[in-house]
Amino acid sequence: MKGHTEAHGRNGPFTMELNGLAETRRLGCEIARLLRSGDIILLSGDLGTGKTTLAKAIGEGLGIDPAEITSPTFAIIHEYPEARLPLVHADMYRLGENADIEETGLEEYLTGGHAVLVEWAEFLPGDTCPKALEIFITHPDLPHDSGRRVHFSSRGSAWKGRLPRLLDRMTAKQ
Repeated sequence: MKGHTEAHGRNGPFTMELNGLAETRRLGCEIARLLRSGDIILLSGDLGTGKTTLAKAIGEGLGIDPAEITSPTFAIIHEYPEARLPLVHADMYRLGENADIEETGLEEYLTGGHAVLVEWAEFLPGDTCPKALEIFITHPDLPHDSGRRVHFSSRGSAWKGRLPRLLDRMTAKQ
């Protein structure tokens, strides 16, 4: 990992730069280690910034074969009940700003015992997930094509205590 900056202290929000696929996979596995039943992760960013790549890495960290994890753009929701922690992967892209979570069935998962990853979370109504880890991925002008800048923040208290651990694990020497 190239580096990180802390905007508001160790409980977030904070930003880190990733240098390629290996670091994205490592981040996903570290997030998976910290996941608990009922956690919600909201993934946002432009097309091609790595939301699905990070979702695959989180799934891999939960014991899911990454080849099995695909973007649920058309299905809207994919379930992975065989994981260490049952995982639901949703994608709001096709629904856009008119996303109706009741109609998709996502609302049931948001209050259940699954870990839930939502790509294109910016299309969810603003008050849908008051307790979640928000991850915004950008593809900035970095000296390497595969670099990403990842911004983390916690809605509510669910991730406040875990964000410092994630930061520590990602900045620890390999």
